[in-house]
Amino acid sequence: MNQTSKKLSVLLTALTISLSGLTAAQAAEPTYSYSQYIETQGYKNLQAAAAASTAKISAASGVNMEFNIKTSSAGQVSNITGTIKATHTAVLRSSTMEGLTSTASFFDGSYFLELKEAATELGANNSSIVKRLPSSAIKYVKLGKLPNEGSTLSDLNPNYIFNGEFNSSLTSSILNMDTTSFTFGDVTTSPNDLVPTSTDYKNKMTMTDAQTGMSADVQSTQTFNAEGVLTDTSINETISFLGMAILAEIKLTQTIDNTLVLTAPETATVMTSANFIALDKQISAEASQKPNANKILAKAKTLAKSGKKALSASHLLDAAKALKIKVKPVPNGIKLAGTYKGVTGNLCVTAVKGAAITKNC
Repeated sequence: MNQTSKKLSVLLTALTISLSGLTAAQAAEPTYSYSQYIETQGYKNLQAAAAASTAKISAASGVNMEFNIKTSSAGQVSNITGTIKATHTAVLRSSTMEGLTSTASFFDGSYFLELKEAATELGANNSSIVKRLPSSAIKYVKLGKLPNEGSTLSDLNPNYIFNGEFNSSLTSSILNMDTTSFTFGDVTTSPNDLVPTSTDYKNKMTMTDAQTGMSADVQSTQTFNAEGVLTDTSINETISFLGMAILAEIKLTQTIDNTLVLTAPETATVMTSANFIALDKQISAEASQKPNANKILAKAKTLAKSGKKALSASHLLDAAKALKIKVKPVPNGIKLAGTYKGVTGNLCVTAVKGAAITKNC
């Protein structure tokens, strides 16, 4: 998983916590334990509003989301922006960090990744794999299933967007924390400053750990429009630990778009994950023969020098025989075969006009 995906995963977790209503009240007083907080009327109202919004989004045919997450600590600032577009059969996610944009998508049960992202998600061993693709037209790798349980691609399932799993997963995230360390306040509601017909639900949760000196303050505002759809979420987090403060500003907007249409990548631009992984293994198999190729070449050069002749295919064959390394003759040289996790790769060493060339073949 690359840094963009990791940070995006953190973003979505933070958003889910907020969307599930499991954050605290804006006011410092009164304060509640978590078990007391979930019994407050403000919390129940927020939960009801979130449930009604989820029902409306689930009934829609398309939804657009825009997110922005900014973190800063010790003078270092990181910023991620992106979009998520979803229908009931497709999801397209695009994110930009430090000027680099990556996309991932889901269409009819399959995941599509850009090449570099695919190399990371699939654990490719070789950085040269992109250069070795069978066609320069290939831009995406198609996966029939998630590469691993913790993959951020799980966010691309339409059910995650439309059926409330986006919210409920954040519920589980907060419950995995030690909620006894937090205090919560009442949920407050007020008309939105910019759109008075919309309603803001403001929350706050705080925590101080006397043993570690760690403290956390999380404030969020969730805005529901006149139709009851959650349109905006804003979260501000401050975490202090060992004298260092980490600040995070997170914003999410979402709109229903019943005209949204998403198009899968063209077939000619797509490579299956099985072929992508096989190519990566082939490159590793070829690389496994480089030590033998180097030994043969060194021996062949010695033979050519002792015979006062230019390096030739016969020198390469004689060198392999002397070293007892199995090879096959090819025009102008030899071929070595290697295997890696069941996949074969070939490496050829040839001599052309006295010059040696080693490459896959």
